Amino acid sequence: MRAVVCSSVPIPPSGLTYTTAHPTPIPKAGHVLIRVKAFGLNRSELFTRQGHSPGIQFPRVLGIECVGEVADAGGSDLWKAGDKVAAMMGGMGRQFDGGYAEYTLIPHKNVSLPMTLPSNIGWAEFAAIPETFLTAWGTLDRSLALSSSDTLLIRGGSTSVGMAAATLAKTLFSCPRVISTTRAEAKVNAIKAGGADEVILEVDGKVSEEVMRITSGKGVNKCIELVGGSVLADTCAGVGPEGVISMVGCVGGEWTVNGFDHFTALAPHKRLAVFASWSVELQSSPLQKIVDMVASGKMNLGLDRVFKIEQTGEAQEYMEANRATGKVVCVVD
Repeated sequence: MRAVVCSSVPIPPSGLTYTTAHPTPIPKAGHVLIRVKAFGLNRSELFTRQGHSPGIQFPRVLGIECVGEVADAGGSDLWKAGDKVAAMMGGMGRQFDGGYAEYTLIPHKNVSLPMTLPSNIGWAEFAAIPETFLTAWGTLDRSLALSSSDTLLIRGGSTSVGMAAATLAKTLFSCPRVISTTRAEAKVNAIKAGGADEVILEVDGKVSEEVMRITSGKGVNKCIELVGGSVLADTCAGVGPEGVISMVGCVGGEWTVNGFDHFTALAPHKRLAVFASWSVELQSSPLQKIVDMVASGKMNLGLDRVFKIEQTGEAQEYMEANRATGKVVCVVD
């Protein structure tokens, strides 16, 4: 089968190997064999290729998500051959070969129930949704308990999760005010079109003074942190005294927070939380509802660019250079 293989780490994007001769997974009980039609790219896959994901054996087919059709249901009556499904996490691209391939074999619990795709949602559009939108939804729902009385700050607003969080906050959560940040002035209009009410342009890694200015000194009360440790103290400074900050991403590349004075940064009663997409229960998630709302135009998809599977290395290079505003997807057919 066709696949994109990461032979060792660290390697540059060009080091990913596209092959047409990778062994096809053999169906087995408890797993769904999926004929992959498209897959979204994620920062975690870049980090794995860069050598930041310990405990992974190589060579490995990366990819923590995919969408496609059921080829074999692995003994379950929940699916039949030809059903359209999404899959994510559960060890994909880490403990076993993931979505950067023509076929992938995924544990039952990490495969969605059969999906109905509206006529204007093709494989590329569908592939832009699962990991990105469900990470954003889980953060807003579980980690932040976002409500219609909150002001939300999205630190890293041009990321795919940041774009998804903005449109979800305005629709499913009826959040009256969403403030996003970006380092690139060229991305401001796209971020606003995606749902943000206001966009702050980062200067020297700082936004807190501007957040305080536009909120009349109150700060925001809910915040998604997607940049990571390098800006955490400044992010906290833009959050009000009872606010909540949820750490979700690390596009800044710093995994630890050196010199973080939590007593000062979180005073007097701020809370710091985390959210990871592995905790999302895919089969009980609002995935179908999100797909339908995107199809109806009620949510912004945030799809930036589509590549072919044989261009996966180029797609990772594009993403790694922070050229994307939203989701990057590769199609298999």
